[in-house]
Amino acid sequence: MRRAFVTLLVSLLLPAQLRAQTWNDPEVGQLIRRAILLREAPPADSALRTYRNHAHGFVFYLVQFGPGFPDPPRLAKADELDVEVYWEAPDLSKQRIVAWRDGSFLPIQIHYHRDHLGIVTNNFGPLIRLGEGDEVRDAIHPLSLQGLGEYDFGIRDTLTLRMGRRDLEVLAVQVRPRDPTRPLVIGTLYLERSTAALVRFQFSFTPAAYRDEELEDISVVLEQSLFEAKWWLPYAQQVEIRRRSSAFDFPFRTIIRSRWEIGEYDFGVALPPALRAAPEFGGLRAPVRDTSRWTSSLRAAAEGADPFDRREFEELQSRAQDLVSRQMLEGLPRRRFGTTSLSDLIHVNRVQGLAFGFGLGFRFNGGYQLRGSIGYGLSDHRITAGVGAGLTRGATEWSVEGRRIIRDIGDEPVVSGVVNSFLAQEAAVDLGSYVLGEELGLGVRHRINQRWTLELASRLERTGSVETTARPLRKEYQPNPALGSGTYVLGRAALSLAARGGLDRSDLKALWAAEAGTGESDYLRVSLRTDGSVPIFLGHLRLRTLAGIATTGLPKARSFAIGGRGTLPSEQYRGYGGRRVFTTQLEWRLSVPVPAFGLGAFATTGNRAIIAPLFGVGWAGGAMEGLDWQSSHGARPILGIAAELLQGLVRFELARPLRGSDARLRLTVDVSPEWWPIL
Repeated sequence: MRRAFVTLLVSLLLPAQLRAQTWNDPEVGQLIRRAILLREAPPADSALRTYRNHAHGFVFYLVQFGPGFPDPPRLAKADELDVEVYWEAPDLSKQRIVAWRDGSFLPIQIHYHRDHLGIVTNNFGPLIRLGEGDEVRDAIHPLSLQGLGEYDFGIRDTLTLRMGRRDLEVLAVQVRPRDPTRPLVIGTLYLERSTAALVRFQFSFTPAAYRDEELEDISVVLEQSLFEAKWWLPYAQQVEIRRRSSAFDFPFRTIIRSRWEIGEYDFGVALPPALRAAPEFGGLRAPVRDTSRWTSSLRAAAEGADPFDRREFEELQSRAQDLVSRQMLEGLPRRRFGTTSLSDLIHVNRVQGLAFGFGLGFRFNGGYQLRGSIGYGLSDHRITAGVGAGLTRGATEWSVEGRRIIRDIGDEPVVSGVVNSFLAQEAAVDLGSYVLGEELGLGVRHRINQRWTLELASRLERTGSVETTARPLRKEYQPNPALGSGTYVLGRAALSLAARGGLDRSDLKALWAAEAGTGESDYLRVSLRTDGSVPIFLGHLRLRTLAGIATTGLPKARSFAIGGRGTLPSEQYRGYGGRRVFTTQLEWRLSVPVPAFGLGAFATTGNRAIIAPLFGVGWAGGAMEGLDWQSSHGARPILGIAAELLQGLVRFELARPLRGSDARLRLTVDVSPEWWPIL
């Protein structure tokens, strides 16, 4: 067998000819009819009657969270499979899973539809089904007889494929539904000019195609290669299925992403008689431990498959939006109740007591959004509220918002909202320093690429002090510091670098921000946060830093504060601060085996934990009057050890200060910091 490997280069050797977009002209009409005839009625003299091939693939289950989804998704589970595929003309296929292993990287288990564990053998036929019909059922294929009346077709450009020693011209044909309210697809067909054979098909769906209300979107990429110099057959496939709650707009999504490589074709191998009555997707029903088959660890294999890279899917979704004039392509309802974190719904603190809140959002064609929220504290009897509007254009998001809010002064949380509410209610320990903010602002956020994001914002704000009004179950709260600073007009610029998302966390993320304000005083404030990890001969070294500096006009509500949770474990919480701060913490992270325990059918504790000896040091200067936090009068070093259990979900820190008379060990427990934005 001689296989001509097809490589679609980024520009496919640059487009040979770029055309102005026209729809349904005679040339594209003739091309599409030839492609349909080739699929519907292959040549009678074709020698291709049967074949067997081998498909090797990964199915990844990922989670992504946080307002605006600023970071790449986290891998929760990975499955690696070897599948034996049999095909017989005209359209009979059977698939057997012959090897299957899996691993969890978060305390979660998931069970897939069987067709997620196999490949597409016939480009879906005339009707497209996914998730055994539970996700998509009977969406009309554009290269079908019925598709002629359902779609518009337009040649975008002519591309060149290099195949061995010859070049092949391929036409990129854009496909859009004539009626976007019907269950159809949107995407691009790559057709060989001379034969109209389908080389590549990348597409998404209209909202009407989704049968599950929690489906956000589905993206599919099917690629074929030329075998025996005459048959275009599958050689690579990708599918991504994204889900979110249909009832509640919450910044949390799950993702199923599959990647397949298909080869080792044996032509003329007959379909075994025993498989004729078997299900289409058969073989193993569950993963099986088989150390002899796999040549590397699942973690290493998953990293090599790069489950975190979705640039191709992003381009697919962007082109699909353009093809339907920015009509909404998400399957989610257009109106949903929502919140950005669990603590927005219900929380406890010393200035509001038990407080409740909820929001409502609306989405419209064209990328427009409206949202509103309202909250109420039972102790201070204060109403908080917000209203905003947004516009999304490709990688750019515009927003305008007005709100009245009780908020902590910190740039980043130092404790999860859930843990802080528990500590405040049960132990009279509230780790917030609160102000009442009344704000009106305009902002723009532009994603430069997959990792870099630029944000610009301007805001008119007035901050007022709030007093402690609530009573805990035991003891008494400390007074909330007086941090009200009056009225300011400010501008802010922020440049952020997101983590790549690798399993070993060998990466760097950073946030640089500059802020200037005028009002009761004039000030300039600059800060930098970084978090990086690199592999060493044993484990990883992780370094986290925070640096901030501001001019003398800095208002109290924008001062820096360090110490305790989040910055210097074991030191006095927010004991040091002012106009200048610096902290750094170095961890030596070691992965160690631990017993794994099942937590029901859908969760596991995992068999690995992280032990991390740590050293940190902090410094603060530029003390300001009227603040609880003061100059550190030199460096404040700490030494300790951290442990992360439940596959990194829960973090323990045991540390002691190396300076001062109080050298007691102090223990803190919380959910891993990366989950704090939604807690």
